[in-house]
Amino acid sequence: MKIKKSTFIGSLVACSLAFGALGVAASNGIQDIEAALDSNISFKVNGLSWTPKSEAGDKLTALVYEGDVYLPVSTTAEALGANVSLNVSNKVVSITNSGGGKSSSSNSNSSTGTKSSEDSSSSSNSSTSGSIKMTGTDAQMIVKLQKESIALIKMYGKALKTGSTSEFDKYIDAKVIENAEIDFFDRGKQYQKDKFKTKVKGLIAANDKKTLTKYADQLINIKSADFKVISMNDKTKISKSYKAVYYPQGWTGSFGVNLSFVFSPQKDGNGDFYLGDLYFN
Repeated sequence: MKIKKSTFIGSLVACSLAFGALGVAASNGIQDIEAALDSNISFKVNGLSWTPKSEAGDKLTALVYEGDVYLPVSTTAEALGANVSLNVSNKVVSITNSGGGKSSSSNSNSSTGTKSSEDSSSSSNSSTSGSIKMTGTDAQMIVKLQKESIALIKMYGKALKTGSTSEFDKYIDAKVIENAEIDFFDRGKQYQKDKFKTKVKGLIAANDKKTLTKYADQLINIKSADFKVISMNDKTKISKSYKAVYYPQGWTGSFGVNLSFVFSPQKDGNGDFYLGDLYFN
């Protein structure tokens, strides 16, 4: 499998390990090639340094073939917030974004053929299905949450224009777990919805329509290049949080957008961390 270089890093190494060694007869669709591993190639994901690693934590080296750069598809997709599944019998690798749900084929690590921990946890605990799970390194989580932050900022802008917070309510229902490990989250999803509604109503009441519309439009039209500030905020054994900050151009003070994502294990779960609290400061 090969994905266009200008869009995504390819996956030749992963597929070759999963489907069989190179050198098998061409009738099976596999042929010998001459390629090289280049340890001098470094990577950035959305401007942040990133080191591809195997499931065991070992650093992976890029493979270069005819001028194209290849990495295991599972490692690369995870860095971009995507899910990968492999159907060995049909030789099909499926890639879906984090919001697109699981593939109908069994979800496996494409370089080892083992079932991923994310799939195992979601199948064993249906209450976490669809909720955001902490995976990979802090840098990889920051990339994932940057995408979520942009979507949430757009929702915020729409809510300020319409007065309706229904889109945010649906997001909370889909992305946040109900029964987090620590008592801080006992306030539940409704508390988070009500808090957002209060913030929206307060900003609407405090500003004239012209000012509010101008501000809301800037939030709705936010682009990835406009939003870069997100960081690990706090990390303990029972809670891990990330904070995103965005000031639209020309706006300061109370018009700054501050987002907090707080992750916690689910009670009686398997110890994986899921999004348990989400709020605009």
